[in-house]
Amino acid sequence: MGDMRTYRNPGLVGLVLLAAVAVCTTLTLKPAGVAAQGEKDGTGKYSKYIFYDVKPLDIPPETLEKIKEEQRVQQSMVPSTHLLNLDTTRAEGAPYMDFHWLWEGSAKGYAEQEHIHDFDEFIGFIGVKGQKDFRNLGAEIEVWLGGEKYLINKCCLIYVPKGLRHCPIRFTRIDSPVLFFTGGMTTKYSRTATEFKTDKAEERNNAKYISYGVNPEKVAPETLKKWAELGKKNQSTVEGDRLLDLDSVEGAPYIDFVYLWKGSEKGPNHPEHSHDWGEVFGFIGTRREDPRDLGGEIEFWLGGEKYLITKSSLVWVPPNLKHCPIQFNRIDHPIILFTMGMTRKYTIQK
Repeated sequence: MGDMRTYRNPGLVGLVLLAAVAVCTTLTLKPAGVAAQGEKDGTGKYSKYIFYDVKPLDIPPETLEKIKEEQRVQQSMVPSTHLLNLDTTRAEGAPYMDFHWLWEGSAKGYAEQEHIHDFDEFIGFIGVKGQKDFRNLGAEIEVWLGGEKYLINKCCLIYVPKGLRHCPIRFTRIDSPVLFFTGGMTTKYSRTATEFKTDKAEERNNAKYISYGVNPEKVAPETLKKWAELGKKNQSTVEGDRLLDLDSVEGAPYIDFVYLWKGSEKGPNHPEHSHDWGEVFGFIGTRREDPRDLGGEIEFWLGGEKYLITKSSLVWVPPNLKHCPIQFNRIDHPIILFTMGMTRKYTIQK
């Protein structure tokens, strides 16, 4: 856990996103310079799978007002922006995912109550301390897992197996912006409240479900060499770091987070392919003054159509839909990029 290596070999970062792939040469790349419907106006056949906004929660106004009032009385929240969300009501078969930016502040009360799910969930916290200190969360967040308290001060992913009691959560101190997100191996969110208990907590050891880094053995040396050669061919100056995955946590889903810092490239860095399971791509800008602005331009192909991503977004890729290549045309400001699959092991169709 905690691969501290920095990847600055030209073109490497994009391929690291799907690091389990070692047979890219069996797939095909789109010819350079080919345009496609949807490139500029987002009206292509598959634009329905790209989401730049939040679907309002299906909660009666009077209930929502009560929740807000309770949060105010309990002093349980910090200033935040609801950035993106996804589930099957937005795109059939898409998993539940939810992203918030937490801005500076602190909370005296808890933002959540203990509960369980009948599906596997993940919870994540990512800070914006910059390229030289990118694992520093810039905050302290209290998270309870199975009646055990954990104080989170580093970027992390938390795997919550089906049936594991979790929460409450308290945003003890947010010194700099934090991306707070949840998602699950399900198409729609649901939960069951539980009775909060801390008895015999020391016997549980739920720390095994928290990942603060990445699997350093994920990519073979010969694969790294191939990617470096491709990056050189593409005149890539992209700099980035692998940030988080759940490879070290038994039973957890496939998920990878990468930080892209700056640079550009003149050719695609990952070939077209498909899976027999659905996948989500996330492109998230980190500009406090405009969090919906990506801070760059990423070329992403979906079903043979080219889309230019310039806004923070989630892209749902249904099973068997061909996707990629991907090309980082311009990284002007740090971007958080992730992939998550409705699977526990990354596989590819040839």
